[in-house]
Amino acid sequence: MRVKLMFPWKFIDSPYYKSLVNYPPENVEFINVKKNFIKVIDNPNVFTYTNKVKSFVRKVAEVVKVPNLTFTLDHNADLIHCAHCLLLNKLPWVIDLEHYWSFSASSKISYSAVGKSIIRKVLRKSFCKKILPWTYAAKETISEALRDGEIDKKMEVVYPAIPVPKNEKKKKSRKLTLLFIGRYFYSKGGLLALEAFRELKKRYDIKCILISLTIPEHIKKKYESYVEIHRSVSEYTLFNKIYPSSDIYVYPGISDTFGFSLLEAMSFNLPIITLDAFSRKEIVKDWKNGFVISYDKNISIYKIGKKEKEVVKKIVEKTSILIQSSSLRRKMGRYGRMLVEKGKFSIKKRNESLKRIYEEAINY
Repeated sequence: MRVKLMFPWKFIDSPYYKSLVNYPPENVEFINVKKNFIKVIDNPNVFTYTNKVKSFVRKVAEVVKVPNLTFTLDHNADLIHCAHCLLLNKLPWVIDLEHYWSFSASSKISYSAVGKSIIRKVLRKSFCKKILPWTYAAKETISEALRDGEIDKKMEVVYPAIPVPKNEKKKKSRKLTLLFIGRYFYSKGGLLALEAFRELKKRYDIKCILISLTIPEHIKKKYESYVEIHRSVSEYTLFNKIYPSSDIYVYPGISDTFGFSLLEAMSFNLPIITLDAFSRKEIVKDWKNGFVISYDKNISIYKIGKKEKEVVKKIVEKTSILIQSSSLRRKMGRYGRMLVEKGKFSIKKRNESLKRIYEEAINY
């Protein structure tokens, strides 16, 4: 089966599509994107540049108030798979997305009366065969925004998936290591993570690592005596040195619709400490593969005040449980890896669903 992937941006760096292209469903060929073509941006300068371009495009899009509409002149594909964009051709197509707002370059467009009208009209067409939210939380945002029974019938959740690394045993002699990764420092909870790391370093002889492309210089200087801070590391270093040598993944992000670093950490047997943000409980089960912490939704991601200190306190408490129990770490780590290797976040599960959906889309 020949499938064409359509994107709203020229910058394609999502782990979702990297995994999809590199590990396609059986007998499926993505005709316009080659394996290993999609790279996750890990260069701070390139990352800053692409974000500026995207910001400019969003502002322009908000003026014209048009969702992510696309069109193809290539009719050689059996099916079009749209990534967060809406196809105008009279060809069979499916669409995946992480949240209702991602039908457009900006949530202001998606939630506007004009935006909703256009999105609803395109999705109701018979050529749109399936809508594939990444999570049930994402599915709910679409249902709530459009309130359309015909569109609801087209939706089916297909969880993202990533490959699993070789399961190697960690060296017993090294220092226990906590890890945080987030390209967007503040929105991924970087400041909360640093505060928690500082408190934990006072109690335990541990190592803490933070990786963020956008950490401000003054924040880096303030915490670098407690934490090993990197703006960027190579993909090889991350997957062959840092993940394998870490023990606990601390991720207090509140802006994610998904969070692929959670799956990556789970694939390396790391238990997760995270907050009860969007779709988080679909990824992390309390006391199974980590801890999901409730928090005041009005906290700030830019400062540490009274409310934020309460969140930091909870992170420290839950992380301490794992620091003090190697058996619990191993148990949670095994469960998390199982979810990625054989469970709902496995390539096998995803590909079985997509293969069936693709076949149904071109046959009915």
